[in-house]
Amino acid sequence: MARNIYWANEYPVFDIEKLDAISENFAIDTIITHTAPSFCELTSKGGFLAEMAVRDEDLTEQVNNERQVMDKILDYLKSRRHPLRHWFYGHFHQSWQAIDNEGVQYNMLDIMELKELWEMQE
Repeated sequence: MARNIYWANEYPVFDIEKLDAISENFAIDTIITHTAPSFCELTSKGGFLAEMAVRDEDLTEQVNNERQVMDKILDYLKSRRHPLRHWFYGHFHQSWQAIDNEGVQYNMLDIMELKELWEMQE
């Protein structure tokens, strides 16, 4: 069996107690994670993911679970009316961006890709 080339057992966790503690003191407008909510690219199970899944039979399930956690975090932030405007992630090693109907910009960053985040203070 091929050795893993990523951190084993480093899964995202939805921890409502920690989110509540953060929310008591901070308004969250930017999220930076390894992966993203399920509707963000890449949504295809082919290509890069299929190639990696050949080497790791649990990879597809892990990716699905990670994205479900991101969905829960997003739902939490929206339900608590955080002023979310940006979500950055890079899991899929490609570049992509989109803005949802609530004005949140989702940015998938490629290897060595940087984005400047500039917000005018009112």
